[in-house]
Amino acid sequence: MEGKTPADAMSAFWAAAPSFAWFFLIVILLVVFRKEIKGLFGALGWRLKSGASLKIASFELGSAYVSANNVSVEVQGIESKPDQSGVRYEERRRYYEPNRKIMLVHKIAPSKQQNQLYDILLYLVPHGDSTLSSVQRVEYYFGKHWGNQIFTSIDRAQSFQIATSAYGSFMCTAELHFTDGEKRMISRYVDFEMGSIGK
Repeated sequence: MEGKTPADAMSAFWAAAPSFAWFFLIVILLVVFRKEIKGLFGALGWRLKSGASLKIASFELGSAYVSANNVSVEVQGIESKPDQSGVRYEERRRYYEPNRKIMLVHKIAPSKQQNQLYDILLYLVPHGDSTLSSVQRVEYYFGKHWGNQIFTSIDRAQSFQIATSAYGSFMCTAELHFTDGEKRMISRYVDFEMGSIGK
């Protein structure tokens, strides 16, 4: 059996070269775009977790959507019944009344601060026919990781906004001080469940 000549070795090398080139190109693309790829898989995971529909080629997962009028047939384990006595309607209404229909809400975005996960913006939103004109100031409290400090916001034009950063979800309490001297305590659980949208 004759041995391979240098020409045969070179020929074999050049025959295999495209395969090596494709391999290295894929590795380079994975390294360069690793953040984008991670974000893509994170978004897909969030869609599955949230119950949104997902279709890839012939594979499809239905959405888990509840409309205002009826329950979608695609949702499993959900039943509905009318609130005939009106108890639940009244109970829900009572969540609005004590704080004069002033609600505490929040937004999150990936943090620009080192060692933090999200930047958070908290502020007030008036519900329905309510306004913020009756609010004089808001005293926010985030907990021991903020030094047990109470932070006061007096800027009505900016909806009494306050911003902070955090690496985990937390409870925010806010004491509303009204112009007539009354005070009301409201709260907001600052979760990161919508974080995938902001990435």
